[in-house]
Amino acid sequence: MTNTLLSSLRDRVLDESEPLAGLLRKCLLLGAETGSESLRQWARYELSGYDEDVDVPSYRLLPPLPIKVNSISGNTVVTGQTLNRLQLPAEALEGVPESFPLRQPVEELESLTGRSSISFTSTGLAYAQTVWNGQLGPYEQITGMSYSLSGAVLTGVLGQIRTQLVDVVADLTAETPLAELPRKDAVDAAVGHHIGTQYITTIQSASGPTAIGDRAKAKSEGLSVDDAVNLLTAVQNAARDVPDDEGRAELLAAVEDLRAATEQEAPDTGDVMKKAGKLRTIAERIGVPAVTAATSGAVETITTLALSGAFG
Repeated sequence: MTNTLLSSLRDRVLDESEPLAGLLRKCLLLGAETGSESLRQWARYELSGYDEDVDVPSYRLLPPLPIKVNSISGNTVVTGQTLNRLQLPAEALEGVPESFPLRQPVEELESLTGRSSISFTSTGLAYAQTVWNGQLGPYEQITGMSYSLSGAVLTGVLGQIRTQLVDVVADLTAETPLAELPRKDAVDAAVGHHIGTQYITTIQSASGPTAIGDRAKAKSEGLSVDDAVNLLTAVQNAARDVPDDEGRAELLAAVEDLRAATEQEAPDTGDVMKKAGKLRTIAERIGVPAVTAATSGAVETITTLALSGAFG
């Protein structure tokens, strides 16, 4: 089943008529077969929807949406006036975010793509409406507020999800014969590189599982400088896949510089942050998925420690 699963994904992922939900369910199985919880978690969120306490990937984060406003001013009734968030009273902006996360399952999004216009409200808009009405005169009132977007926007988001999946499958099939099972670290690296390091959830260190990735800042309790050093070793190990002429020496030198900065008796936070940023830049320029994923984990952990005062 493993062999046919990977080849089936490769054969079907470029077929635009193939339902996206079905491809994601294959990813659930592939994640289980390879032991990659990162792939399973991403596919599960896309199929079931993202919880309120979960950061959505960047492709699900929409810019400020147009707001339709219904109002009364004396004898004048206005319906469907389109405003952007900056045209609202400053006090009302707290309820209207600068970006809008799409948390719905892919099948729900697909069901809405055929609509020319989609309107919906939120508790934040209700708050903004109450605040705005509190500033109006006795013969003025905001009677309704709703967000508005077109189905084409959702089509674009679904297209990006499919593109992320194509990139992940392309990485796996480029490095792994279809008759073999991809390695867990290769799957995790592909997911982390193309979708986001928030899906690489744990790494086994000498002191036990350590949270890494984009959400590490929320889980900094229990992290130590030793954990950061262990993660830098993971970057060194991943660098073995980098050819000599594509920046391996520069990457390893940056790792050693950062390691030395963190192991000082009294580390300088500014110096640590500067060297962490340099390491990330070099890794992103090299572009090897395993290196990018390992570096992201190390840099995020070191940043978390720095922000919590671990380096003085």
